[in-house]
Amino acid sequence: MAYGNSVKTEAFSTVYSGETYPVGSCRVQPAAEVTDADASLVGDRVWMFVQADANGFTANQLLKRAVATRSFAASTSSTNNDIELINLIGVAGHDVAANQYGWIIVKGECVVKAKAGTAAGNNITSSDSAVGTCQPAAGGATDSFAVFGRALTAVAGGIVDAYVDFR
Repeated sequence: MAYGNSVKTEAFSTVYSGETYPVGSCRVQPAAEVTDADASLVGDRVWMFVQADANGFTANQLLKRAVATRSFAASTSSTNNDIELINLIGVAGHDVAANQYGWIIVKGECVVKAKAGTAAGNNITSSDSAVGTCQPAAGGATDSFAVFGRALTAVAGGIVDAYVDFR
């Protein structure tokens, strides 16, 4: 995954009506900015520019590729247990309305919706019962083809802090 050198001055939470940056472009958010935004998170974070599908998505949702013919169209993950990593695309850091463009988190620490019972240290996969949500990997799997991250906190208020890597 290439990380471009062009300057980006808008906030990662900016939503666009058109393809302001090429879809699939990645930007690195320095660790200091990540921690300034949420003191419980550390380290650099990588964001990718995508287009939301016709439903849009909201902050902290787990996202999948929306259609088979477009790699960078994002949709909330469906209620399928263990969606293959290649079909997951990232985590929404903020709301993006239907058919709009924005940045999503593809690597680093972030906040993601989680199913009850998710504990710190659990490897996480897509949920079998809640759209846009993660859950502990079945049987505590460590090498599952669907594991995309690790919970850093226990679920509280329907979310966890997590380290994710969708590369």
